[in-house]
Order: sequence, then structure tokens, then C-alpha cells
Amino acid sequence: MLEAATSPHLRSMTIAASDAIPWPVVVHASINSSFVTVGDVLTAVHNALHTLITEHEYQLALPPNIIVGNCYRSGMRRLSLLNGRHWWAGLSKSQEGPEIWDLHLQ
Repeated sequence: MLEAATSPHLRSMTIAASDAIPWPVVVHASINSSFVTVGDVLTAVHNALHTLITEHEYQLALPPNIIVGNCYRSGMRRLSLLNGRHWWAGLSKSQEGPEIWDLHLQ
């Protein structure tokens, strides 16, 4: 968990919004480290997925033409929007830049 998450080492990285997750996750190096570790990445993704969803995120996740009430207020977490894709399949460098990464889920 203390191994560098990237080579070369980065002080921060962003996991881009994609079809896997509709919001970006920014990962910073721990206070006691000079680079982002595997543990930092896992912690940041875990925290992002366990955040309560907002109304906007809920609306983005719905198919068009579906009208709902305030279901997002019932304590639904972002994890619920993954449509059963809960298996970590890795990260890959994004075309968007050297500190941008794509998350792959199955």
C-alpha cells in the first residue's frame, strides 16, 4: 500500500470522469509521503464511491424521460450508480494529460 501508484512518481493525480464513474477523483500524496501511493489511490476512490450522491449526479445517472422524486435524499451513495460494476480492473493513462488516469471497472 506504500508503493508508488505511478512511475514516474506524482504528488497528485486525477482519475477522470468516464463511463466507469461520472465524476473526477483527485488523489493527493499522504502527508507523510512525497508521492501518491497505491493506498492513497484506493482510499480516494473508496471515499469518492461512498459519498452520498447529489441530486445532479442522480439525474445524470438516469435514462432520459424518467421523472423521479427525491430518491437521492434517501442516503444513496455513488457506489449505487455503478450498475453492478464493482470489480477493480485497473487504471490506465488518459489521453488528457500526464496526471490524468482512467479507472476501469467490471
